[in-house]
Amino acid sequence: MKTWIARHRTPTIVTAALAAGTVVFALVWFQPHKLFTDDRFDEALPGLAAEAPSTAAPGTTRTTVAPTTTTVPADAEPETPATAPATTTTTTPPTTSAPAGPVVLHESEFVEVGHAGTGRVLVVELENGSRVIRFEDLDVENGPDLRVILSRSPLVGDRDAYDDGDFADLGVLKGNQGNQNYEIPDGVDLDEFQTVAIWCRRFNYTFNAATVV
Repeated sequence: MKTWIARHRTPTIVTAALAAGTVVFALVWFQPHKLFTDDRFDEALPGLAAEAPSTAAPGTTRTTVAPTTTTVPADAEPETPATAPATTTTTTPPTTSAPAGPVVLHESEFVEVGHAGTGRVLVVELENGSRVIRFEDLDVENGPDLRVILSRSPLVGDRDAYDDGDFADLGVLKGNQGNQNYEIPDGVDLDEFQTVAIWCRRFNYTFNAATVV
């Protein structure tokens, strides 16, 4: 065997290099380790922990009129002295402003399309008028190059349906577990989309999906 390798040294080196390169490529491209690892990411909903509204102190307005004095001539009949006006007190009731904060516009659950997974999906309008897609208690399978997309497709079992046509990419999946927010860009009309999906861009494969309308 050693003699054969010595005689075929160059082909052997080339073959070994190709085999090693193939293994490295497979590890980088397919990332099989992600099937056995979890990436957890947690973040709060923007504006959820709003400051307590301030209560204005009761305002009090006091108006006092001083008594007037009238000089009576000596030969005049005595008159009953005039009574000074009473003091008037006006109290303004306290005012409390109603707290403003996030509003849930739609709520749904992730369903299995290409892989098992669970999680709650919320469409939330923030106080500033912007909207986010929020995942809560997310627990889906991990994978390479996972993205969060808004799709025009209805909720179906076809894992190839969600990236057909024009879809909106909201960015990389922050973690396959946790509580996460995905901002809807200003130029995206949410009314034009029916679902949100966790989509593997590298292999054009949808893992999970949920409704947004």
